[in-house]
Formats: sequence, structure tokens, C-alpha cells
Amino acid sequence: MTEYRTAILGGRRGVRHARAYRGIENMTVVGICEQDADLRRWASEALGIPGFADYIEMLRDLKPDIVHAVTNPGITRGRWVRPAAEHGVKALVIEKPLALRPSEREALVHAAEAAPELKIIVNHQRRYMPFADRLRQLLAEGALGDIHFVRASSQGEIMDMATHLMDVALMALGDAAPTHVWAAVHGAETYSDSRLNCPESLMAQWAMPGGQRLFFEVAKEPLGSADYRGADPRCNIDVWGSSGRFYWRENGAWGVDITGEGGSTVFPTSFPRDDEAAQTAFTRAIGAWLDGGEPHHCRLELALLGFDAIMAAYQSAYYRRRIEITTPFSDEGWARLKERVMEQGS
Repeated sequence: MTEYRTAILGGRRGVRHARAYRGIENMTVVGICEQDADLRRWASEALGIPGFADYIEMLRDLKPDIVHAVTNPGITRGRWVRPAAEHGVKALVIEKPLALRPSEREALVHAAEAAPELKIIVNHQRRYMPFADRLRQLLAEGALGDIHFVRASSQGEIMDMATHLMDVALMALGDAAPTHVWAAVHGAETYSDSRLNCPESLMAQWAMPGGQRLFFEVAKEPLGSADYRGADPRCNIDVWGSSGRFYWRENGAWGVDITGEGGSTVFPTSFPRDDEAAQTAFTRAIGAWLDGGEPHHCRLELALLGFDAIMAAYQSAYYRRRIEITTPFSDEGWARLKERVMEQGS
């Protein structure tokens, strides 16, 4: 088993992510980078590792195998790629959202294409929660039959919580790229982090290549929230197939109903309880992928599907009609859409 050295980028949330490496026998966190001096000092002392103010200096001095970048959404992700590749980093983990605008997405993709040996992973750790493991198993076995549609709803910023939800929804649909979308947006964001630059509400329907449908809503009070079995409406999904249904309520329960078996198999769940174990499993899977094992469930190519689906929904909202997803949304189109929703929210 190969030993891997990890450097953390980002002092505030980076400490929490660094702790996910504890107990993983072949992975060690060796340093952390943070520009804010007080935060850097705190993070360095909390983890007992060297602190750096400069990313390049940390790469040069520590020569890490993995860089785990836990930076805020306003910092573009593509900037970390080239220096990591040039200094021999084998895997780069970036935070979601992987971009806020189409041009940021393109910059990240171009940087990744120029560094084909670097494995890039997006921190969609919900794919490593117990419900996701079970859903993948059910889909592989065909236990739900032919999937007809997925209903997903979230309460939170579109480019924050809804990126996790979209990632899980597309996993349930075989990680295929949607072909068409019809969407509407409303209102300017009223949440705490205005850097996310997204509308407050989104309602969309995507058509998938196999004929399935994805119904997706982001709102303060999503439709059908009374059916969340006592859970809050933060992140919820239903997968409907010809032989059964799978559901997940992030802070409530997840379960499966198989036709003809009678009753439901239900497992209580909550994000605070499940997240720590999921983050550790997510982290352990990085080393396994580097060792030649199963490709990581959160690799960049899969995360791009979710970002592109959301941008396509924005594009549909901009044109106010159902569209075939053929060309990417532009920064100019998004800027004009943002002006429109800002007027709605004023």
C-alpha cells in the first residue's frame, strides 16, 4: 500500500477536512496553506502541522501527493491545477461548486486537459453516505426495475446545496448527460453568501437519453414538502422505477419500497451523523484510486455533468422555453439573466 502525503489549502474548513485523514493508515496530512495570518496560526496549531501563506511554497517544500483545496466559492478552482501538476501532485480535491460561471468551468476543464496525469475530484461527499451505497447497489442489481423519473428538491442556494442534490440525482440516473431542459428561476438570492450569484428559486425538468425525467426544485418551501416524513426540506430525493421506489431525506430517513415485498425498509439519517463517516470514506477512496483501484465516485467528469445541467437550466430560464442542450450557456447570457432576477428580487 502506497503512502500518500496530503497538503490542505484553506484554513477555516480545511481543518475539518484534514481530520478526515486521521485513522487512514497510508495517508498523512503534512501542511496547510492559508493567507490570513491568524487563521493560519490557528489551523497549524489545531492540526500540529506547518502552516504556509503561499501555495507554491507549500508545494515546493512539502512535495505532497494530494492537495485538498477547501476554498470559498469566489476563488476559481482552475488556478490550483497547473501548479499542482508541475510539482508532481497526483490528486487534487476541489470544493463545490466547481465553478460559478461558464467561463470558470471552461478554465478548469482546460487546465485539467493540460494535466492529464492529475486526478481531479470534487467534494460531493454525499456519494459516500450509506444511502448512496445502497442506491448504487439497487441500480446495479436492477431491483427498482426501469427508472422512470427522479424527484429532487432542496432548500438552500442553487450553487451550494443544490449542487449536492443534482450530483446525487444524476447518479440515480446513471450519470448520463440530460438532453433537454425546461426551467424557470425567480428572485435574487437572499441567503448569507451573496458571492454565489444565483437566483433564489429554480424549478426545472430535464429529459434524459433513456426517456427518464428529472424533476428538480430549489425553494424556501419546496412543493410536496409535507411528504418528507418529518424531515426538513434541505435535501431530498425520490427515485421511481417500474419495480419500486427509493427515497432519501437528508435529515430524516432513507429507505426503499420494492413492489410485492410489502412494507418499507427504513433507516434513520441526519447530516451531522453521516457526514463525518462519508468524508472519511471519500478521503480513503482517493488513495484507493491512486493505487489503481475503483475510480473515485466524485471525479471531475461526473461533477461537470451536474454543473452543466444547472447552467442549461439557467439557459432555458433565460430563453423562457424548453431547450435542447447543445451549446453551453455564456457568461454574457448569465449576466443578463442575473440582472433580470435581481430586478425580480428588488
